[in-house]
Amino acid sequence: MSNYSLKFSLLGLLVYALQLLPNIIWKLAPPANNVLTKNSSPYNILNIIEGLFGMITVILMIVLISKGEGKSSSLYIWLAIIFLAAYYISWIFYYSGVVSPWLLILGIAAMPPLYFFFAGLWMRNYVLLVPCAIFGVVHILITCSTYLKA
Repeated sequence: MSNYSLKFSLLGLLVYALQLLPNIIWKLAPPANNVLTKNSSPYNILNIIEGLFGMITVILMIVLISKGEGKSSSLYIWLAIIFLAAYYISWIFYYSGVVSPWLLILGIAAMPPLYFFFAGLWMRNYVLLVPCAIFGVVHILITCSTYLKA
């Protein structure tokens, strides 16, 4: 932990805000067929783990700064941008009435953790990778269990 300092990161806040934008729109103006309101696990422990590790990921992104020189490989930021763009496109499809399970799982559930993961790599914030991975796995698991029912 000596390679990190605790202080506010405007960049980390911006990274989080870019991911949060579709969620704000969703809360203010939900689409007509808003199936995402049902996306939670019947096992409350999974909802708690998802929320906790999602919150830890965001907090670490905003307050834990790597003391390493500069940013990592530009490949990481480009991958983060691609995942964020795919997330935005998925929301556009969702608002257009596409509510297929695979759009919800791959587009809306999987993209934010992947975006955070690669943004974390780019920012050299390796500490957030573990909680981000746990958040991602549980987030996708909950979405799969909600929308892939036989």
